[in-house]
Amino acid sequence: MMLVPTNQEPLNCACVIHGTGYDWIYVERLYNMLCRYLSRPVKLHVYTEADRYVPGHMIKHSLQDWGFGGPKKSWWYKLQLFNTEHHCGPMLYFDLDVIIANNIDWIWQLNQRHFWSIKDFKYLWKPNFTGSNTSIMWWDTTKYDYIWQTVVNQDINFFVHKYRGDQEFISDAIPITQRRFFHTEWVKSWRWQCLDGGYNFARRKYLSPGTGTTVDKDTSILVFHGSPKPHEITDAAILTRWQ
Repeated sequence: MMLVPTNQEPLNCACVIHGTGYDWIYVERLYNMLCRYLSRPVKLHVYTEADRYVPGHMIKHSLQDWGFGGPKKSWWYKLQLFNTEHHCGPMLYFDLDVIIANNIDWIWQLNQRHFWSIKDFKYLWKPNFTGSNTSIMWWDTTKYDYIWQTVVNQDINFFVHKYRGDQEFISDAIPITQRRFFHTEWVKSWRWQCLDGGYNFARRKYLSPGTGTTVDKDTSILVFHGSPKPHEITDAAILTRWQ
């Protein structure tokens, strides 16, 4: 029988900050949003370089240095989240470039037997696509420790050259029978679903150019893949939420 935590038990959340792609303010803003939109206390685990300062109200995890970084490779460090030497048990992970817009208690109530992620936004023009987008993940690290064991027993560069990114590797390594996707109305692409009425892929144009960001009442999270990032946007709907 699965035990559902009470609202008084802290929820273990995580992020990864590596290199210079994101300023520390992204970690602080994520922590603020988690505290604002979760009814449970938040424990934020920060996976980062050994020499980066992390304040005492967060939990620091020093990343193993794989000798690479930058915007096209730093995402591979997310695989170290699966190392149970850092944390054993349920974990809720967020990329730094997300905005939480409404309550997200529904996430921790999802069945922990499965690995939960976003359905990759390619489904917007490829309805049958079943790849995972790992901008948000909810899973039990002990159940999926085999991901880390697969990585640690091989040169990481083998995976870097074989796959286009961590989420392609994870989609391949975790069988589709074990993967589940968050409701597509609750987690959306800002650029393709919320900006200017949404993007029409068939016509290759926005439906309502110049209208800015619209956040439906059912939308809990906005994902900012690509550019621009939240700190570069002046839209009031973003400014009032990213703080």
